[in-house]
Amino acid sequence: MDNSNTTREVKVVIELNFRAEFEMARASEEYNKLITRLPEVFVGKAERLRVIINIMCSAAKKCMKEKKMHLGPWRKQSYMQKKWLGMTDRDMTVPLPTVYTSRPRKYKASMLTCDLVENIAGLHCVVLC
Repeated sequence: MDNSNTTREVKVVIELNFRAEFEMARASEEYNKLITRLPEVFVGKAERLRVIINIMCSAAKKCMKEKKMHLGPWRKQSYMQKKWLGMTDRDMTVPLPTVYTSRPRKYKASMLTCDLVENIAGLHCVVLC
């Protein structure tokens, strides 16, 4: 984050292996042309990266559809944005207010969260050899 300008913060993203993040083994010629236009090292504002992610993920989706192949979740736009930009706009929604009641909350016990030896009186463990 660059805080030199007091009016607003500018998020700068640095990715040393940027082009390789979009490469695919069975990509179409059109998609490979797009890949060659990407810089090997990306240094830029988050807004610019968001536009590039949108273009490349749309092209990858089109390429995979033409090849009748499955598009992996790591190639989707939402995954790529979370990877470099953190939370998406959808994730930044304000949480709903919590409703409080006068009743105390009942906690459910689980065999996985309880230590039975300490919590149950008179229980003895016997190890057979």
